[in-house]
Amino acid sequence: MENTPLLLTPHLTMDRFTMDDVADTAKWLSDPEVCRNLLLHPNQPYEEYEGMIRRIVEKYDTEEDYFQWCIREDGKPIGRFSLTVNRRHSGGEVAYYIAKQAWGKGYMTEVLTRVIRFCFEELGLNRVEADHFAENPASGRVMEKSGMKREGYARQKYCKDGVFHDAVLYAVLKEDLQ
Repeated sequence: MENTPLLLTPHLTMDRFTMDDVADTAKWLSDPEVCRNLLLHPNQPYEEYEGMIRRIVEKYDTEEDYFQWCIREDGKPIGRFSLTVNRRHSGGEVAYYIAKQAWGKGYMTEVLTRVIRFCFEELGLNRVEADHFAENPASGRVMEKSGMKREGYARQKYCKDGVFHDAVLYAVLKEDLQ
């Protein structure tokens, strides 16, 4: 199977990043509100965003089971979605973020639902999981709307800028959706 294949949702296209996506990516990752619940920091030098996209692009053809999608609305990059696959345990872990102008439109629910289906139907995985900062309940609602169930709470799992953040874990099993 091709790494990071084209996936479609009712409103969006998910495909590979290209170096042409750096400027748009830098724009929304410079927004402090977008980065508030991420381990990323806003307002990095342009070269940092360029390096991030370059590393993603280089890995498409060199790493097995590499899934890093650019989320596009009308061809314009508006977000990123990653899937880390663990073949030994037949599982996947997902992470995502989207530009502020795309918030509240149901796009992440569309994307997460599509990737979950991809994981079960095309990759043959048994479990897909994700977590979010506890202070970001909107991400938990996206996970629930996509069929995931809350499984637990990890105290002080992440440290950003010297501040510890709790995380809420969600997952869905293949059998949950049958």
